[in-house]
Order: sequence, then structure tokens, then C-alpha cells
Amino acid sequence: MADLERRRNEELARILHQLGWSPERLAREVSLALPPGLAISSTAPYKWRDRGMVPRSPHDQTVCEVLSRTLGIAVTYEQLWGRMGGHRGAKILSPRLLTDPWTADTAQTALREAATDAGPVRLTDFFRSADLDQAAGRFSSPPPPVVGGEGALRIDPGLVGELGLSYRSKQRLERSCGGGLVLGPTRAELAMVAKLLELGSYDERLGRDLYGQASRLARLAGWAAYDLDHDAAAQRAFVAALRAAHVSGDARLGVGVLGALVVLATQAAGGRGLDAVTALTAALAAHGDTLSATGRARQLGRIARAHGRRGEAEQAADAAARAFAALDGVPGTDEARADLAGMVGEARLFLGDHRKAKVLLAEAVAGLGPGRARAKALLMVRLAETHRRLGDQREATRTAALARTLASGMQSERVARALRDFDAAGRAVSPGAR
Repeated sequence: MADLERRRNEELARILHQLGWSPERLAREVSLALPPGLAISSTAPYKWRDRGMVPRSPHDQTVCEVLSRTLGIAVTYEQLWGRMGGHRGAKILSPRLLTDPWTADTAQTALREAATDAGPVRLTDFFRSADLDQAAGRFSSPPPPVVGGEGALRIDPGLVGELGLSYRSKQRLERSCGGGLVLGPTRAELAMVAKLLELGSYDERLGRDLYGQASRLARLAGWAAYDLDHDAAAQRAFVAALRAAHVSGDARLGVGVLGALVVLATQAAGGRGLDAVTALTAALAAHGDTLSATGRARQLGRIARAHGRRGEAEQAADAAARAFAALDGVPGTDEARADLAGMVGEARLFLGDHRKAKVLLAEAVAGLGPGRARAKALLMVRLAETHRRLGDQREATRTAALARTLASGMQSERVARALRDFDAAGRAVSPGAR
């Protein structure tokens, strides 16, 4: 009988009170975040708050994501629904996608899940550091056999190149216009490639090439989801990208995905507790020679920024020095150097070294072109923050205004949140201090 007792969800009640939201407001926000056919009734949140009921998938995870975006901090599945009892909620997506057998079949499963964004996940389920380290070690072992490829659907080998062109165009749009513009189309194309792998007729070489393209698309879906602050969806996509990269046999793809996980752990609320730096460092030691100079510098820059976030000044400086050294004497790397300056500038900002951060961030903003508009807008907000910390309120306001103009129409929740945070910090300054 105890299981039938009504239990008020105190955590949900607390968050709604903090936001000043009624249950009806929560219902509206959740419905807006879902396709029309999945809208909920205005009374459903009363049952969640007052009777301890847990919504089914995908509503349970959507509530977490809506509240996370509004609060600006992660509201996890376990935090919101876990205390209500596991029998009351939807099933949790398997947390074993990093430790399940590293086969082509499992890679296909992960790709399908990333394409559909199906099932609720808790933000910490996938990524335990020990599991991630073990997964990174997979790239030092031979890739698994490519199973399947015996379907009736004939695949033209030239399709791989066309998929690559499509991926690159979406990547350019994501970097310049924001993840919201490309997440849906990227997932749709990923679903198509997953279906080709399932139903197609291909030999081993073509199969591995297809897995490589699937890995790139899954990674792009992860970046787009991350840009929208959908941390759980980003994690799922990066898992799929990591597994598909392993099947492809291209260790460079795997290193790139590990670099994406470092960014997620450094910058996003969903990366709390994740130490991807160790895994990426090990992967660079094993496969760094296969990367281009710009690729190696990019990963080292991500490591430097992660160390800065942790307050590890010496390690951040060492990684930054190695990153810049990788670009020394290499022609045509001006934008890569600007990108690196931005990452190291953020590390310096995290460490409280505002003068060095200002120089590096200004270099990055000046060097990034229109194709990197989203990153440029974010770095302009960081530069504005640096100006304010140095006491130059006028320059801070001017730089933030330029960032706002550049970000106009951009489908990026990260940029929008950065601007909101900057404005909120400005309002916190007493009028007499201005």
C-alpha cells in the first residue's frame, strides 16, 4: 500500500516556485518544446507536482530540458523524478553504451537512437570517466568486422562522396547560423545512413566508409544539440559517433569525438563529473601523428581550456604552448590560430588572468571569419566580460552590442544564454558603481 500513497514532488514544486511558474505555465512550455501531436494537458503538471506521478517518455526528459534551459543550470532526470520511485517513471535508456560490446551491431543501435532522439536519459548515465577511458583505448585495437552489407539495397560507392558534401554544408551552417537550423535535417540524414547500413549491400571497404560518414553526421548532431543546450541528446549523439568511428577504422574520427566530449564536460552543465581530458590525452598520445597540424592544435586547445576551467594553471599553459607550437611554420592556419587563441583566452578568463584573456580573445575575434560567426559571437561576449572585469564598462557594453548584432537571428541557445548572463551580471552592478 505504501507505493500507492500520494507523494508530493518537492523538487518540482521548489523549481516552479523559484521560476514563479504555475503548473499551467509548465504545461505550455513543455508542449511548445514537443511536436504538436505530443502536447500535454494543462492539468498534467498538477499530477506531477502534487501526486508524485512521473510523465512517460518523451515528456519526462523534456520537462528536465525545459527547466534546465530556463534556470541556466542542469535539472537532471534523477534530481526531478528519481525520488518518486523507478516504477513510476519511463524506462531509462541503457547506461551501458560505452561498455557494451564494441561491434558494428551496437554501433547501428546507437546511430538509430541518436537519429530519433528516443528515450529519456539521465545526464550522467553514459559517461563515467573509467568507462570513457576504456572506450578511448578501443581506438588502439583493430576495428570490429563489418557485419551486414548483404541486403537487397544496392549502394553506389559514389554516394559516400555525396554524403560528405552534404555533411560539410550542414557543418558550415551549424557553425555560422547555429545548431537549431541543422539539428533536424542532420538527424534525418543520419537516420537515412543508418538505414543504408541496415538494408544495404556493400563490401567491407564501402561499409567502413559509410560508418565514417555516419560518425561525422552523429558528431554534427551532437554539436547541434549541444548548441541548443540539449546536453542529454548531445551525449547520445557523441556515443553513436564514437562507436561508428571505431567501426570505420579511422582513429582520427574517434579523437575528434573525444575532443567534443571535452568541450561538453568543460562548457555544459551536463558534463559535470566527466573527465574526458584523460581519455583525449591518451588518444592524442596514441594517434596524434595521424592528425593534421590544425587538428592536433584544436584538441590541445580544448585540453588547455578544460584545465583552465578546473583552475589548473600550469597544465593549461603547457597544453596551450604545445597547441601553438603545432601551428608554428604551417601555412594557411590563420583562422586555426584565431580559434586556438579563443580557447586559450577562455582558459585565461577561467583562471582570472583577465589581461592575458583580453589580448587572446581580441585576437580570436579579429581572426574568425563569417563562417565561424557563432564562435565569434560567443567569444565577443567573453571579451565583453573581460572588459567589464577590468573596469572598462563602456568597451564591455560596446562589444556586447556588437555580439548581439552578429547573433541576430542565430539559432543558438548557447549564444542567447551567454548574452542573457552578461546582461544579468550587468544588472547586478549597483547603479552607483556605473
